[in-house]
Amino acid sequence: DYTDGVKGVGIVNGMEILQGFEVSKDAKQGLRTFRKWLDAFDPNDSMSLKKSKFKGTQREAIFHRNHHTARTRWIAPPNFPDDKIFNAYFNPVVDKSDERFSWGVPDTEKLVLFCNRHAGWTAEETRGQLDPVVERIEGKSIQTRIDSFMRYEDGIKFAKVRSKRLRTVLNSIQRRYNDGGGGAEGDGDRDEDEGGRR
Repeated sequence: DYTDGVKGVGIVNGMEILQGFEVSKDAKQGLRTFRKWLDAFDPNDSMSLKKSKFKGTQREAIFHRNHHTARTRWIAPPNFPDDKIFNAYFNPVVDKSDERFSWGVPDTEKLVLFCNRHAGWTAEETRGQLDPVVERIEGKSIQTRIDSFMRYEDGIKFAKVRSKRLRTVLNSIQRRYNDGGGGAEGDGDRDEDEGGRR
C-alpha cells in the first residue's frame, strides 16, 4: 500500500502473480522472474498462443497464457522489486513497548500548539480539523470490527472473498499447503476481471 507497485495490478492479479511465479521459496527471485516476464518482448503474443514457445515452469506458462496481453498495460517502476520493500516487510519497525494500548480523546490545545509551530496553522484551522474528530470520538459510534469481514468454517475465521479468480488462487494455495507443496495448478476461472467485486 505504501509503494508504487506495478501500475494496473490489483489484489486479484497480484495474487495470480504470486501463484504463477514461485515466491514461497524465494520471494525476491520470484518477483525478479515476474519482472523479466513483464519486461520481455514476445512477438508471439500477438499470434496464436498455440504457436508460442514460452519457456518457464508450468505455473509460469499458465500465467503467461492467461495474462500475456497484460504486458502492454502493467507498468513496473524501475526499481521493482525494491530491496527496501523486502527489508521493510521482513524487518518491520514496530513499537516494542509493553504498555497497554488505549484510545483517548486528543489533547486539542497541545495539538493546536504543535500544528502552529510545525505546520504554521492558526488555532482556528487546527480546531476546524480536530473538532469533527473529537465529536466522533465522544459520540457513541461503534467502529466496524475486522470480524465483520470474516466468515467462520469449522470454528476457524476466514476472510469473505467475493472474487472468483481470487478464490481460485486462494484455494490453489490451500491445496498446495495441505499437500505439502507440489506442481502447477489449473489456469483458474477467467470470468471475473480485475475490476470485479472484492
